[in-house]
Amino acid sequence: LRSPGGLDAEALAAALADVAARHEPLRTAFAERDGALHLTDAAPPVLVREESADPEARLRELAGGAPAPDREAPLRAHLLTGPDGRQSLLLALHYLAVDEWSVVPLFRDLTSAYTARTEGRAPDWEPLPVSYADYARWAREVLGDPDDPDSRAAGQLAYWRQVLKDAPAALALPADAPHTSVPGAGHVGFVLDEELHASVDALARATGTSMFMVLHSALAALLTAHGAGTDLPLGTMAAGRGDDRLADLVGCFFNTLVLRTDTAGDPTFAELLSRVRETTLSALDRQEVPFEEVARAAGLPPEGPQVMVIHHEQADLDRLEGGVGSLDAVPTGSTRARLTLSFYEPLGEGPVHCGLIHATDLFGAAKARRLADELQGLLRVVVADPEQPLSELFTAMSTRSDDA
Repeated sequence: LRSPGGLDAEALAAALADVAARHEPLRTAFAERDGALHLTDAAPPVLVREESADPEARLRELAGGAPAPDREAPLRAHLLTGPDGRQSLLLALHYLAVDEWSVVPLFRDLTSAYTARTEGRAPDWEPLPVSYADYARWAREVLGDPDDPDSRAAGQLAYWRQVLKDAPAALALPADAPHTSVPGAGHVGFVLDEELHASVDALARATGTSMFMVLHSALAALLTAHGAGTDLPLGTMAAGRGDDRLADLVGCFFNTLVLRTDTAGDPTFAELLSRVRETTLSALDRQEVPFEEVARAAGLPPEGPQVMVIHHEQADLDRLEGGVGSLDAVPTGSTRARLTLSFYEPLGEGPVHCGLIHATDLFGAAKARRLADELQGLLRVVVADPEQPLSELFTAMSTRSDDA
């Protein structure tokens, strides 16, 4: 969170304590002993203040170190002040306790508490309708014992075993020669302009699909064209917040889903979209069983899919309540997937901001940029004529590029 300066550090520290008191995952430590997970109370997050001659470099350094979940709260807070007086509040969060959908309630509550503390009072929030512990108990009760054949968990696992049987464990990704022996993450940002966004929306409506399904299909087609094969287990993240009472909670609700995408037989893009639609809807109906159990049952790598497609709804967090500052994401320099397409869909008209996150030991920045450019070119071709077979799409892209 970037501010022109003047933040009240004492009020900010008190607000962080308020938020941790409101959301129990922010004050919980997760330790593994004898193969079992033990939850213990952790000290509330402490605001660390420091002056820095190079705040941007210091932010990147701090972002690369996640909290140690077995020893401390899963939230670290640093307030940096640069030579010009500008300030940056970095919150480093651990995925064991906080997911990306927690950003909205987290910063809404933080700014509300900060405003209250600067006025010399405690925040007057409405009590949360449920707690994360309530959700955890409910999830265990609903899913039941996976060893019980009549349980919901057993039924979902049976589906995943069938759907993911003999799925390839690794894809032949269009990687460069290794650039480094040290795994890291690079990021290529790009934007689908308002016109292309409108065209993708129109294609999604005409085919009964969604923007996620269109972009997922386009990435699958692109990978097939680059020799990754026609059986593509691509991952995504389900928010896991189907109940409205969970919307205001800070916690880890997301689950990884594997969407086994079939591009065989040279389908048209419209046919591929239909396949992706069926696969996605079926997966969402069985999204509750944790990915770790799915991977174990289906014989998948426990680290998850090599390629991910992640959809977010763009929240209006550019200016926060009370004029505290503006939000920005700081890269951590690491990634679990080898290639991730992440995009933020606006709530109405406007551009779609996308990012291609790539493992730097596989992809150089130039290759990642070419893939991002090809994906945009492919989308422009398919929205103009979704009835083209996949084999013809790249010829159409090349012709379009030459004409331009």
